[in-house]
Amino acid sequence: MDVDLARTFFEITRTGSFVGAAENLHLTQTAVTARIQKLESLLGSRLFVRNRAGARLTPDGERFTPHALQLLQTWDKARADMALPQGHRARFAVGAEASLWNPLLFNWVCWMREHHADIALHAEVDNAQALFSRLENRVLDLALVHRPDYFPGLQVEQLLEEKLVMVRAPHSDTPYLFVNWGEEFMAQHDIALPQRRRASLSFNLGPLALQYLLAVGGSGYFRSRVVQRHLNQKRLLPVTDAPEFSYPLYAVYPAGDQPASLRAALEAARGVARQDVDWV
Repeated sequence: MDVDLARTFFEITRTGSFVGAAENLHLTQTAVTARIQKLESLLGSRLFVRNRAGARLTPDGERFTPHALQLLQTWDKARADMALPQGHRARFAVGAEASLWNPLLFNWVCWMREHHADIALHAEVDNAQALFSRLENRVLDLALVHRPDYFPGLQVEQLLEEKLVMVRAPHSDTPYLFVNWGEEFMAQHDIALPQRRRASLSFNLGPLALQYLLAVGGSGYFRSRVVQRHLNQKRLLPVTDAPEFSYPLYAVYPAGDQPASLRAALEAARGVARQDVDWV
């Protein structure tokens, strides 16, 4: 299918009218109409209902939207790959969860620039679900996550075995700070510590909860690598006899033959995961 047809479809969806799409695409309204008629003919479906207010998607148009998005993302990636910066042999895109940008993703970028400066890099941070979607659509070449989903065509490799451990402030172990480390953690936490589930303070971002713990006090579960330096400095204390929970780190990438750029990226990911550095 012509990529211009999908782009025209999205412009109408965004502006809400054929007229607005024509203006933004620098086309005549007749040309826009012709493109949509061709697209509807190819799909055998009506995509828009037009009225005086503009244009709205039909149910078939709603169903076609994610397919059009995938097409455009794949095309944009292909264009980016073909337009390499001068002096570079390949382009590589990596994504990581927000809790992994510092130091893992940052150190990965530094490693790649030092050892593979002829590979152009793109790095981004997003939630795991979005990263997996972009991997499936081949917009990303590698994702660094804590809890992988197993999709056909994707390879999962464990890079690091980390734990979630309970720590407390020296002067006060209350309140209990409940940090949402994902569905698996919540299920295990509810079995081991059901009385702790209804906490007066809850967070979905570990660094925010840790900053509160250090500044105000309390107790809660945090990544072992992150709190280790605070334990060494006695700014935090371990909670004895508290259960520990597994929280490993994974690399997820397309299965099959590995191009040189992916082999280099995995070597870098394995190397930085082993480094003994402060995690935040």
